[in-house]
Amino acid sequence: MKFNLQKIYKNKKIINFLLLIFFINFSFPQEIIAKLSNKYAVRTFYKEAPIMPGAAEYFIRLEKIEKKIKLLNNHPIKIPSNVLKRMFAQLSYKYDPKENAIPLFSSKELILLSDNVSKALQIAKPNEDVTFVIKGPHSSARWALKEDRLNAGRIFVANNQLNIILGAVQVSLQPTIPERYQGNVWETLNVNYDIGHRRKVAKYDGYIIVYDEKNKGIFRKSAKRKDWFIFTSLAYERALGVEKNNNKQGMSDAEYKDLQRQIDMLQKKIGNDKSIPKRNVKKTPNNQSNQNLKSNKSSKKSNSVILEQRLKTIESLFKKGILSEEEYQRKRQEILSGI
Repeated sequence: MKFNLQKIYKNKKIINFLLLIFFINFSFPQEIIAKLSNKYAVRTFYKEAPIMPGAAEYFIRLEKIEKKIKLLNNHPIKIPSNVLKRMFAQLSYKYDPKENAIPLFSSKELILLSDNVSKALQIAKPNEDVTFVIKGPHSSARWALKEDRLNAGRIFVANNQLNIILGAVQVSLQPTIPERYQGNVWETLNVNYDIGHRRKVAKYDGYIIVYDEKNKGIFRKSAKRKDWFIFTSLAYERALGVEKNNNKQGMSDAEYKDLQRQIDMLQKKIGNDKSIPKRNVKKTPNNQSNQNLKSNKSSKKSNSVILEQRLKTIESLFKKGILSEEEYQRKRQEILSGI
């Protein structure tokens, strides 16, 4: 018996086979992270296929709430996309106390969320949440260049307040070293992410910062729920107020006042010069009538120059964002009506 075992052990084919099995076991992932289930999905508003088989799937969709809850959502509800964008932009991520906070959502993610969540909430039922898994380019001192990071969670309106529960926060999508050796240079297959739950706290490194929390009306659900944020009616009204008075466009107070003075001066000019007094033309000899024609021509020419300047002024204000398109068209019509 001992002789037979030694003979098998010395067999090169058997040894090579065992080495191959050993290589496969340690080279390829032993456990593929379970991907999200589509069991509760109702309707998808945005979808991006995995960059490669087994990688993360990206979407924004409506899902039925998994378990019964005491308080149903206030759905359907209409929230303008620009208001949503401004509220979500208030959340920042700080992965290290020593480093500066960076936006939780990139510009790309904010556009995706604001546009699609606004549409989803308008048709959502009281027992449905909006869930999302998205990615976008983020820059930080933590990594050298901009790189895509994954964010995931669920959004709903309950008790007349917008809620967001984060399931994953800026998860790295970079392939592991073994994956790079296997030729995967796109996204890791071992990414672990979730969409957030009412009864389970998501675990992630770092913490979320809310800018000016008291004044903005944004707070955490509780001290234990660092993944759950509530936007009160105050946060909504402030975001809506910015939308209605969006002529400041991030300028300093001095610049804003200066541009406001330009608008006031323009309005006064338009008001004072709306109608051009008509000249009383009397019957005169030919030489006098010729002089009158010349003066009329010069008068028309000067008026056309003034009109052209005014049109250029309001066009410049429109391009700077000081005048809305509706205001621009109205002012333009007022100027042209004086011709």
